[in-house]
Amino acid sequence: MKKINLRSLLPNLITLSGLSFGLSSMRFAIEGEFNLAIICILFAAVCDALDGMLARHLDSESDLGFQLDSLSDFLSFGIAPGLLMYMAIFNQNSIGAFAALVFIVFSCLRLALFNVLHEKSKSNEAQRVDFFTGIPTPAGAILIMLPLTHVYIGYDWAYENLNFVAGYIILISGLLVSKIPTFSIKGRDFFIKSKLIFLMIFSGLVLSMINFPWHTLNVLALIYFFTIPFSILSWQRQKFINS
Repeated sequence: MKKINLRSLLPNLITLSGLSFGLSSMRFAIEGEFNLAIICILFAAVCDALDGMLARHLDSESDLGFQLDSLSDFLSFGIAPGLLMYMAIFNQNSIGAFAALVFIVFSCLRLALFNVLHEKSKSNEAQRVDFFTGIPTPAGAILIMLPLTHVYIGYDWAYENLNFVAGYIILISGLLVSKIPTFSIKGRDFFIKSKLIFLMIFSGLVLSMINFPWHTLNVLALIYFFTIPFSILSWQRQKFINS
């Protein structure tokens, strides 16, 4: 009997944990526990970041793990947030159903395109992946949930502006499959060299998420939005250097 290699199995177990958080988010959304549904999607995002980092660190990347990660992403960051926004903000409104459907379909397209690019990159192992094409699905999921997080901060504007929220979700959906280059941490060196500074920033971020989760989430999303113009400029500069 072949012995199970825990080293290669561990990243897949983390991916399946993320999938479980995505499924739990859908359950909480149906039951009306919308804050718990958001938290589950955030935990799924943490698992999504950890499984890839761990697979690269353990040198245990595999085609199975990649496909499993892609399927987990579609459920956790496509279906789950779409269902959550439909249930929480739109309360089964038809325009909300359309916006949620667009986001889910575009998330599927985004992941399919990413898989195709991944297969093509196998023929060029020296290729450095510094940029995503469009925004990744975890970022898209967090961005579309911002109007709902404002409710927990004390601003109920989303319920009175359903058309605007629907348009916002469709805009984010378009960014998923756009040609806009966005920064990827997978192929670049980590910008914080000092372990002490990294631990201080990480500890501060964790404490902020524990004590002020909705405010922290909005600040991080705003920072991400501001990085997009810089990612475009950086991509153009790199393209000019390589040409």
